Amino acid sequence: CGMTHLDTLLSSNEDQTMKIASHFTQEYFQPGVPILLSGQIGAGKTYFTKGIAEALGISSREVISPSFALINEYHGPVCILNHMDFYRLENWQEVEQLGIEEYFTSNSFTVIEWGERFLAHFLPPYYVVKLTVTDEKNRLIEIFYQNYGQ
Repeated sequence: CGMTHLDTLLSSNEDQTMKIASHFTQEYFQPGVPILLSGQIGAGKTYFTKGIAEALGISSREVISPSFALINEYHGPVCILNHMDFYRLENWQEVEQLGIEEYFTSNSFTVIEWGERFLAHFLPPYYVVKLTVTDEKNRLIEIFYQNYGQ
């Protein structure tokens, strides 16, 4: 019951990470289907989110990691981008208290930094984006999709 591997790309800077994310938003990402970002601190999770924002017509300057707020909402011309950060959450009960399902709507994209920590609890469909630091500059970006009943 593995996930579908959509792509593996190499990014050598933050701009490239944003471009890759923009491209994926246009090609693959769908409203209502959460995108779980996985990667150590500094791997580029927030830059990936900035790229998604740009594809949705939202200024990337607006996008900052919601470490303390847990959820930031950015309003674009057509869609809302929900940007969540689960780094400080201890368990799934804390996630449920945020009422995250209410955010998965047909006119919003939801990106969750550190979302893979709770992977077992998410119901498909969802995307997983894994950012791996290969050296000081380079990042390996792997994108997966988990469909219903896979």
